[in-house]
Amino acid sequence: MRRLIIGVAAAAFSFTTAHAADMVDGPRTHWNFALWGKPRASSTATINFSKYLEARTGGKFTMTIHWGTLSAPRSVLDGLSLGAFQGGAFCASYYPAKLPAHTGLDLPFMPINNFDTLRDVTEDYYNNPVLQKETKKWSSFFHMSSLLPLYEVVGKGEPPKSLADWKGMRIRALGQQGKAMEKLGAVPTSVPAPDVYTSMDRGLIDAAGFAYYAHESYRTYELGDWFTSGLDVGSIACGQLFNTAAYNSLPKQYQALFSEFKTSPEGYAAQIEAYKVTEEELPPKFVAKGLTEIKISKEERDAFKKVGGQPVWDAWAAQMTEEHGYDGQGLLDGLLAAAKKYSK
Repeated sequence: MRRLIIGVAAAAFSFTTAHAADMVDGPRTHWNFALWGKPRASSTATINFSKYLEARTGGKFTMTIHWGTLSAPRSVLDGLSLGAFQGGAFCASYYPAKLPAHTGLDLPFMPINNFDTLRDVTEDYYNNPVLQKETKKWSSFFHMSSLLPLYEVVGKGEPPKSLADWKGMRIRALGQQGKAMEKLGAVPTSVPAPDVYTSMDRGLIDAAGFAYYAHESYRTYELGDWFTSGLDVGSIACGQLFNTAAYNSLPKQYQALFSEFKTSPEGYAAQIEAYKVTEEELPPKFVAKGLTEIKISKEERDAFKKVGGQPVWDAWAAQMTEEHGYDGQGLLDGLLAAAKKYSK
């Protein structure tokens, strides 16, 4: 299995002209969206959605993306709940106690091998009433997934030559991926993405798990001595949430744009294409910058999966039941059934 890569034809388009024939009319509306970091592959759909709304409404519905100025990453749910802004990015592993069932999509080594499958499984899973109830607590609803590619590691110092060499390594590994790294004896921490560079620079962590595009965006490769390829631990559940009351106040023609965007060329298709480029181009760039590529063999990954896959899944299912009162096994079975159903 390789990273979540699938060829998607991304047609060049102009937002101002491509939708001229299907404009919708309505009241002037302005929304604010909380994001962090800077424009990058994972923010493609969000940036495009802002442009799409403006183009389809002739400039009457606008959405400004605020990069780190409206909310810290771990405070987005609180801001949405208070109605401080209308939309925001989320990563369930930043607040597992607030969106526990959402972390099911963080589970390592899930049988999801491409972006189409990840998209379909995510949409299926987020239609589960349990997940919808979780976001409802925060006056929000899920719109789209960021479809993050499988995570690899950039690290400082001596590179791991075997699975035993991960023991004691202080690594930024979120949520359930962190649980998998613990199985190797590593010491995981859930540092928010904007703080990873500083944490590595100060020696607070030895390595960081990100998809390749994020290693570039957050510049971990500038500090690293090595990076992995083929580790493919798993994806992380991140995406867009919107305030329910704000959405309900929109006219029906504006509400329709939310679902229409997802299947448009500018929606999931453009998001996937952005990753396709970064996943192919960045490993050679890292090597050119002087990092050593640590290629994880199939045998090594299978050994890691044996200790960090099913055991972590089972522990998660038990946690969902014991700590949150959910049917944890039912949630896990639903995820695995969807992965099988939508496998490409």
